[in-house]
Amino acid sequence: MNLGIKEIIDLYELIDTHRGTREENRAFALKHKELLSTPLKLLGLWRESKLHLLPHPHSSTTMMKLISGVTLFLLLLSFALGLFSGIGLLHYSGDEPVNLIYFLAMVCLLPLVTMILSIMAMLRANQSHSMLVHISPAYWMEQIILLLPRHHQEQINMLKINPLLANWIVLKRSQLLALSFSLGLFLALIGVVVSRDIAFAWSTTLDISPESFHYIISLLALPWSEFLPQAVPSLELIEKSQYFRLGGKLDSNLVSNAALLGLWWKFLAMATLFYALILRFGLYLFASFSLRRAIERSIFSMDGIRELLHQMQEPLVTTQAQEQEPSMQISKEKSIETIKQLDSNYTTVIGWAIDESMLEILIAQEPITANNSYLAGGLNSLKEDQNIIDKVKGNILLYVKSWEPPTMDFIDFLEDLSQRTRGEITLYPIGTVDDEYRSREKKFTIWEKKISELNDEKIRMKR
Repeated sequence: MNLGIKEIIDLYELIDTHRGTREENRAFALKHKELLSTPLKLLGLWRESKLHLLPHPHSSTTMMKLISGVTLFLLLLSFALGLFSGIGLLHYSGDEPVNLIYFLAMVCLLPLVTMILSIMAMLRANQSHSMLVHISPAYWMEQIILLLPRHHQEQINMLKINPLLANWIVLKRSQLLALSFSLGLFLALIGVVVSRDIAFAWSTTLDISPESFHYIISLLALPWSEFLPQAVPSLELIEKSQYFRLGGKLDSNLVSNAALLGLWWKFLAMATLFYALILRFGLYLFASFSLRRAIERSIFSMDGIRELLHQMQEPLVTTQAQEQEPSMQISKEKSIETIKQLDSNYTTVIGWAIDESMLEILIAQEPITANNSYLAGGLNSLKEDQNIIDKVKGNILLYVKSWEPPTMDFIDFLEDLSQRTRGEITLYPIGTVDDEYRSREKKFTIWEKKISELNDEKIRMKR
């Protein structure tokens, strides 16, 4: 489940107005305990469960409509600029050829320069104030938003976007606008070539020989020269298409080779496709990926999110009365089996919220052997505990601290463990070192009562 800008806005509002109690949030997390190790998915599901509490239309929906509207306007504007720029650069009067240098600069040099600036901005995007980020057409969006009606501006001001996240939003939209502009250039080239018979030539006041120009063109055409050699201009074409302005008259050699000069369009089309569209699209994908990562990081920096996750992940301690009331007495059919002596052999020994050294002492002081031993609960993650459950087989000895009341996390673990194994589970509540690890009667009774409520015939207790 991916979280985007819309989901962040919803989380801001829900955290502020409908966070819920600790008990409700913990109960929700236990209902979806398979997601406890993936907090982003858990937050996404929590948002969906409470979305109906927000007034309609949702603030996020209104905000996204505004942002999408401004983005669409800028995309259309960029496309129109690219389209008309291409038509202007390719304008052919019939009196003289189209100088391809200008169009080549627009589809190769300009994209490469702007992409280098974009990469530099991405390297500094994790700084809250980066001037390079704002050297971008997407920065115009902020100025356009300022022209919106006052009530829309108030909604936008209420949205507290992490500055680092805002940087990546601008960078992603910058690549999108550049793609739109380049697409306009490409379609202008194709449209003009299809609809008109154009003669291309190259002319510059710089002292560049046809051989040097052929070398430069060959370097630019390297990405497609192997699979599309017909889109690589030959030295002959370059020599015959060199254009000199001499008193307004065309070179007679240029006129005689007018049909050949139209072959330049293949190279120009591939140059536009590769440098202005394909490379830019790759940078757009990288910016999109980086924005998703920035969203994930910014979510955890939101006010209230860490507290909400703490409420979901922190176990709730279940307290029990130390004296049973007559109405709460455990019936015979629910009484759990208790034993005085442990078996001599167990397939697995597990210590719940017990450190490794204590577990070794407990195993050593009993006349038992164990094939495997594991530590569960405590600092273990839910995934680590699940891995232990998946490994166990046969009869299990489970040590617990009797002076700590049974938590919901432990009960969930015990139920999953019982479902997984075919053998018996012996629960051994231990006491403190001062009591020589023997459980006091009152503490044992609390555990006995709680475990009896499970009514599980596989579970027994060591008294």
